[in-house]
Amino acid sequence: MSTIDFIYANFGFLGRILRRISPNIDDDFEAAGIKIYPEAFLSVIGFSALLSFIIAISLLILERLSILKFITPLYYLPLFILTAIIPAVGLLLPKLVASNKVSGLKNEIPFASLYMAVMTSGGLSPYASLLRLGRTELLPKLRKEIMNIQSIILSFGLDPVSAMEKAAKVMRLREYRELLLGYVSIVRSGGDVLHYLYNQTENMFKEMHSRFKSMGENMNILMEAYVIISVLGALGIYMMFVVSFSLPETGIGFTPENFFLFSFIALPFLSVVFIFLADILQINYPLSKTKIYLVFASTLPLSMFLLSQLVFPFFFTALPVIPQVVDIVYQLKDFFGFEDGTEPALGMFLSLTVSLIPGIIADHISLKNERGVFEGLTSFLRDLVENRKMGLSPEKCIALLSRRDYGRFSKYLKLINSKLKWGFSLHQIFEDVKDQIKSWLSQVTIYLLVDTIEVGGGTEKSLDTLATFAESINLMERERRSYLLPLILVAYMGSILLTVTIVVFIKFFQSGATGFISVPYITLARILLTPLIFHSFMIGIVTGKIVSGRISAGFLHAFLMILLSTLTIWVASNYSLMFIRFGVAAR
Repeated sequence: MSTIDFIYANFGFLGRILRRISPNIDDDFEAAGIKIYPEAFLSVIGFSALLSFIIAISLLILERLSILKFITPLYYLPLFILTAIIPAVGLLLPKLVASNKVSGLKNEIPFASLYMAVMTSGGLSPYASLLRLGRTELLPKLRKEIMNIQSIILSFGLDPVSAMEKAAKVMRLREYRELLLGYVSIVRSGGDVLHYLYNQTENMFKEMHSRFKSMGENMNILMEAYVIISVLGALGIYMMFVVSFSLPETGIGFTPENFFLFSFIALPFLSVVFIFLADILQINYPLSKTKIYLVFASTLPLSMFLLSQLVFPFFFTALPVIPQVVDIVYQLKDFFGFEDGTEPALGMFLSLTVSLIPGIIADHISLKNERGVFEGLTSFLRDLVENRKMGLSPEKCIALLSRRDYGRFSKYLKLINSKLKWGFSLHQIFEDVKDQIKSWLSQVTIYLLVDTIEVGGGTEKSLDTLATFAESINLMERERRSYLLPLILVAYMGSILLTVTIVVFIKFFQSGATGFISVPYITLARILLTPLIFHSFMIGIVTGKIVSGRISAGFLHAFLMILLSTLTIWVASNYSLMFIRFGVAAR
């Protein structure tokens, strides 16, 4: 007997109680594709909450009776909170899984509709098209739904049309329901399936275009909210610390330890939350670019070593250091003319730059290659259609067009042509080329092209449909970038404003304009400027995610922002601020 079976057999009443709270949980499980009996799952959730409550009560009793004197409320209060959280999370989990499933499928379904339309124009039925589409890993969410349709056919003995109808009814994605239920209705009424699929595909891509526009508006709001919170929040924390540091008698009690806790944990956590929100609101494709992040991760040990030598020793004097490494930051400070107190900020800049530069190069190469390949592929498809109209076979068209220049796609086209001459099948060629092309849009388009030629013979109409939609996708991607590009200005202005304000504030104390207040300037500068560089780094990472949809795009923005912050510190170190002088003179 498994653990779940044992809990359900002995604590099934807890599952029944939770089921009354959420009577529609069966639909949530079916929509999420969770293959566990809901009442058994809820029994495990209820048992976990009960176990947490029993442990908390036991600790409370032991504390009250002074049996275990080391027990404090910190031991059992979190468990009482956990007792309330566990059932809430358990009831929400199926909804969250279903929502995540719908979100991924929503981005894939227009391409599935395009595939069905192209394959149907070549003589293949929509259901057979779905089965072929289920063989590829390019559409992972849709692949699971196709497997679900197949399991319905085998489990209930239904025909494919009825199975598609049953699968569509439990899915909470409107586009998916409309596509399958509309197809079912057309088949049963004897309508024109091909015309329906063309119209449905066109409508889906129009709606996707509208989603890009609305996404631009959402990202604009998100960026403004992040800049306001990150800049004003950081300024508030900085001001509180400065007041507490310069006027201990105020009783604020905001120690350097608390300041670092907010600067290096609370504010970065806030940035992570905004990255998560941006990921939810954006239209993302299934293929992830892990190599870029592996390049970035490979440099992290060196960055951590530099942090331990160039930053941490200024705050934790007991740490072992290598004098030759620590001298680097002092030499840079003297060479460029930075003031005393800027050493750890310079160390932070160097440590972060070591990781950012390789990531920037890797992301630039990857992005340039992806865009170049897809734009060349789009032009190739249009030329392929025009040559096909002259009566040439698809293979002959590919051989003819391989002599033309399609930018970064040319080398892949020549590879495809050479393998065709050697007698390789199109699918073998696709598998070889797919590993070299990292663009998901290009992979899907080539997959559609291969199946269009293999299954439907590459008719003019099917190729023209594929070329038309590839051009519309390329146009949408360009418009997507144009919608989001102006948001960069907001982030840079916020980062510069934060840096300038803090630097001016520090110079204000250094100049003696505060009058009766005397603070150790070097200590204050080290405490304030070091997290300022790191906060600029986080603003850059979030900016890249919001503007480009990729965290790796934030490497460049993060580098530019920490560079601007460092330059601002250098300007303040070498040039006096006139208004502060006037303030001192007036006094």
